Amino acid sequence: MLKLGCGMLEKLLSADSGFRGTRVPCGQGHEAEFISYRDKVIDTVLGPVTLNRAWCNRAWYHCAACGCGLAPRDGELGVDGVSMSPGLAAMNDRAAAAGPFAEAAGLLADLAGVRLTVKRVERAAEASGTAVAAAGRDRAALITARRLVPLPPSPLPDKLYAAIDGTGVPVTAKESAGRQGKGEDGRARTLEVKLAVFFTQDKLDAKGYPVRDRGSSSYIASFEPAHVFADLVKAEGICRGAGHVRQLPILGDGAA
Repeated sequence: MLKLGCGMLEKLLSADSGFRGTRVPCGQGHEAEFISYRDKVIDTVLGPVTLNRAWCNRAWYHCAACGCGLAPRDGELGVDGVSMSPGLAAMNDRAAAAGPFAEAAGLLADLAGVRLTVKRVERAAEASGTAVAAAGRDRAALITARRLVPLPPSPLPDKLYAAIDGTGVPVTAKESAGRQGKGEDGRARTLEVKLAVFFTQDKLDAKGYPVRDRGSSSYIASFEPAHVFADLVKAEGICRGAGHVRQLPILGDGAA
């Protein structure tokens, strides 16, 4: 069934050659010129799909000013610069976040019939994480600068809690190079990941202790410097209505 679906998908994607005229914008203010038709293999949730079989051509353009090439069809399919479909990338991200990359590769093979090398799983997941982090920083900058104003939640809670802390995560020697550590040899073996969570707790349990409301927690985790992390936390607080609630208790150890 996967092979049949893969064949159908291949023909469907091949219906458009991606030819957009003799010249197209390169994205950097120049024009790229049509050069030829070139093939590309895309890994999908149904299996590998090749663009440029007997029934398909994939238009390739080159920008002399930038010295780079592009295929308009790749951008339209969400595979510009990558060879993994958005759907498979999302599956890979979920599997890679659940445990070691080798286990993620095994999960994809066992549950979805998709076979990727461990290195491929690692690179794709890290690329996705980098893109998500960059998007989060950009959005936080817009919110803290009040260029993007999110509506407060409704209904608005009486109290909104924020807990902030940091902890060391073991890393390779390459990742900790040049950092001062607390060990006797002065070498750092960890990087600090900064963590924050916003939540509400309006109810009490049978013993009278507050109980966190289900689904109320939103988390932030980042290896960024403190000032960047602070903007991420501030932006999330604004989104959660921190400026509108009666009380905003912040739990932390007082570190800068």
